[in-house]
Amino acid sequence: TMRVVSRRFPGADDVGGAFALHEEWYALKNFASDLHVILVQETNNMQGGLYQRPPYPETWARRQGKGRVFYTSMGHREDVWTDELFQTIVLGGLAWAIGNVDADVPSNLQQVAPEAAPARN
Repeated sequence: TMRVVSRRFPGADDVGGAFALHEEWYALKNFASDLHVILVQETNNMQGGLYQRPPYPETWARRQGKGRVFYTSMGHREDVWTDELFQTIVLGGLAWAIGNVDADVPSNLQQVAPEAAPARN
């Protein structure tokens, strides 16, 4: 299950609170502390040793200097590219990344996926 944690971000605003998608998921780690997480991968029903862990970010945005970075790990399977929900999320993220729409992207990693956040010194 994918949990939507930034419902005001372009493309995520009409998705709802959570959704399921048949996909080949990356087991991501080592997240930057300044991420604005949009989607969190819930791991409680996932199989395989790499997924026996706390929920972690799957889609995020952040600013890099004057630039904008949008990332999603979705899109491995061909049928995902034809999924309307996936298209909505990606098109919203790309519209934000190229500056066609604006959105506030404060760091929220510590709040939405605290066990995935880097250790504080």
